[in-house]
Order: sequence, then structure tokens, then C-alpha cells
Amino acid sequence: MFEAFRTFIRADAATAGFILVYAGVLIALFALSLVYGLAVPKRERKPASSPATLSPMQRRARAAAYGFAHGVASLNVTPNQITVIGLLLVMLNCGLYLAYRDPFMFGTGLIAAYLFDTLDGVVARAQGTSSRFGGYLDAVIDRYQEVVTYLAIGWVTGLWLPVFLLTTGSMLTSYNKARTAIEIPIDNKGWPDLLAKPTRTFFLGVALIGGNSVPWFLPGGLWVLAALTHLTALHRFGRAYLMLRPQGRQQDTAG
Repeated sequence: MFEAFRTFIRADAATAGFILVYAGVLIALFALSLVYGLAVPKRERKPASSPATLSPMQRRARAAAYGFAHGVASLNVTPNQITVIGLLLVMLNCGLYLAYRDPFMFGTGLIAAYLFDTLDGVVARAQGTSSRFGGYLDAVIDRYQEVVTYLAIGWVTGLWLPVFLLTTGSMLTSYNKARTAIEIPIDNKGWPDLLAKPTRTFFLGVALIGGNSVPWFLPGGLWVLAALTHLTALHRFGRAYLMLRPQGRQQDTAG
């Protein structure tokens, strides 16, 4: 079985062994998280830390972040424009990757672009311009960012199967929460799963950066991400089942 797996991913024995061990540890941790999340009642969220409870370094970091956000908020730019700019930055990085095929620059550029993408919400709060459409636009743009990123990686590397599984797993992870919100009111922040979008982005960036010097690092990372995104989608399915089961039947079940 090991030889079949090694042949399937086209790697040497050491690389295949590392991928299996790495994936096994992560899946075991995820399974424990899943069992804990389903078995232990959800605790009430603790109130946000007040400035008095933060360390001096945390207070300086918060002040710097707020200062930067307020500086951007004072400019003639809207949060929705920042959201669209974030998509354009991701697309620019994808274009450069297609042209130069440098995984290190692509990984670092993606992390920077996704960090910029988090600015829209901060600016919206600083300006007092938060809106339902802004949140909706941000969620839609996030999906497009992931799709163009995975498409570029598949085009350059030819690893279409793990890229396809990663794409579908990512979309299902988002859909399984969004579809639940159609049925019942949910807490958007109350889904502390293993591989939400920020975590996917970070690990993908690390896989790209590492793939610059270690040839098997990116393929191995894609396979691990593909497996864990689908496990995360199943985790959310299980949570949705426990939330929806007490609500009774509903006639309209169109998707």
C-alpha cells in the first residue's frame, strides 16, 4: 500500500513517509478536535480583552494597528474598494507566478495580499460604515481569491487532483456554514474549526515558500490541505446537524 501511495504521488520513499506521518498527526489532532467540539457544550464567549489586561507589547501593537486603520479610514477610500483592491492584488500575484513561476515570491506575495484583505473590516469599523452588503461582498471576494490562487497553482505545477480537492474542500467549508445561516440564526464567529480561510491561506503560503527549496514540500502541502479542508467541511456538517436537528422539519429543502 505504501508503494502504491508513493507511486501515486510520484515521490521517493522518504518524502512519502514524511507526508504520511505529517498527515496522520494532523488528522489525529483534527479528530480529537472534532470529538471535543461535538461532545462538549459550547461555552459562552468571553468578553474582549480590555486595554488594562493587555501586556505593554500588546497595547503598543493594538495602538499601532488602530492608528494605521484610522489613517487609512481618513483617506477617500471605502471598505468595499479595499476589498476589491485585495482581489486585484491576489490576481496580480497569480499573474506574476504564471509568468515567473517563483513559488517563494508567490507565497510571500499571497500572505501580504491576504493581510491587506483584512483591512476592509477594520476600516469599516473605524469609519462607522459597516454594512451587510460589505460583509457579503467580502465573503464573495474571498471565494474568488481562493479560486484564482488554486487555478494558478494547478496551471504551474500540474497537480490538478490535489488542487481540485483543495478547491472543493474550501468551498464546502464555507458553504456548510453559510447554508446553516439560511435555516437558523448563527454566530458567524462561533465556528472555531481547524482549517478556516486564514489558516488555509497561511499554510498554503508556507507550502509555496518551502517549495522553493524543497521540491516535495508544495505537493505534500497541497495533499495535506486537500484532506484537511474536507475534514473541516465534515466537521462543520456535524455541527450544523446538531444545531438544526432540534429545529424540526421544513418542507422547502431546495439547495
